[in-house]
Amino acid sequence: MKYLNLTLIYSLPGLLLLTLLFQPAYAADYSGNISEEYLRSQFTFEAGDKLKYSECKKKSYPTCTYIWGAAHKKDGVRLKHGLEPEGNQLMIVYAQASSKKDFERVLATYKDAVKVDGLAAEAVWSKKRGQLSMITDSNLVVHVNVRDKGSSDRKSKSITIAQDLLKKL
Repeated sequence: MKYLNLTLIYSLPGLLLLTLLFQPAYAADYSGNISEEYLRSQFTFEAGDKLKYSECKKKSYPTCTYIWGAAHKKDGVRLKHGLEPEGNQLMIVYAQASSKKDFERVLATYKDAVKVDGLAAEAVWSKKRGQLSMITDSNLVVHVNVRDKGSSDRKSKSITIAQDLLKKL
């Protein structure tokens, strides 16, 4: 395809082809990083609890959300209306930064950031957000947010998950 055919460009299929050819590539697929087996090994699943929702999609940034708990009659209705079911939740957000300075701008919004030593290039914990945020040596920013009624120490749970994620990135 040495020269683009202009009739191709002005046709609907041509525009779709160009969009596919020249759109930025989706940087990575993070959907395989967390399995139901992994969740069950890290969190307490009571009798009757199940993984009710597991989805990785690009919102503002690639975001993986996992929700578990007992089935509820409203789960189906919530899903039908585009809402997530209620339950315990693990959410992981991935954002590729240009440099470490981008992470500094993220941290400027944290009023209670506590440094977490020995994790990634830099990591902090926010008790208020219930979130661990880190940046890797390749400038990938990862936020790990845990909302689990059965966990008394969300910080250590988030650190464990972050350590395991780093092995897969």
